[in-house]
Amino acid sequence: MSDDIQQDDQNQASDVSLEKLQADFESAMAGWKRTAADFENFKKQKERENKELLEFAKEVTVVKLLPTIDTLEQALKHLPQYQQSADSNLQTDFEKQYQNWQTGVNGIVIQLDKVLSDLGVKKIEAIGKKFDPNFHEAIKEVESEKDDGIVIDEFQSGFELNGKVIRPSQVVISKKAAEGGKL
Repeated sequence: MSDDIQQDDQNQASDVSLEKLQADFESAMAGWKRTAADFENFKKQKERENKELLEFAKEVTVVKLLPTIDTLEQALKHLPQYQQSADSNLQTDFEKQYQNWQTGVNGIVIQLDKVLSDLGVKKIEAIGKKFDPNFHEAIKEVESEKDDGIVIDEFQSGFELNGKVIRPSQVVISKKAAEGGKL
């Protein structure tokens, strides 16, 4: 009988030892799963941070490009209009060079607009729109036949990057002209 008791003690010890091993295994597995989940969360957080950093870098790049675009647009606004004379034989070399220059500057603006568009930059529509302080900065108000608060001129273009205004448009807005002495 003593062999039977000894056998039972060994079976119980094996059962306890097996239960302890199973508990230790489950504890280690739970720890491993937590670590794997933490690592996945860390990877997702790093991806978000990298995406935010990339968007910030784009914004900085665009902001640095905007003065160049402004200068080109101002140059084009003040560019005298080329008028070809009726007699094509009188067209001078200067007129041809001037026309080529104008075409080249327009090409540069088009290229810059495409680069900005590829970066997710969108020019804010202003002229003819109702003034919106979220997108426009009024720098002047002039009497006009138009309703109050309509953008009638733009001094500097505004831009959005991925739906965020990075620079508002500087605009002139209308103020309804007073009608001849009526109160």
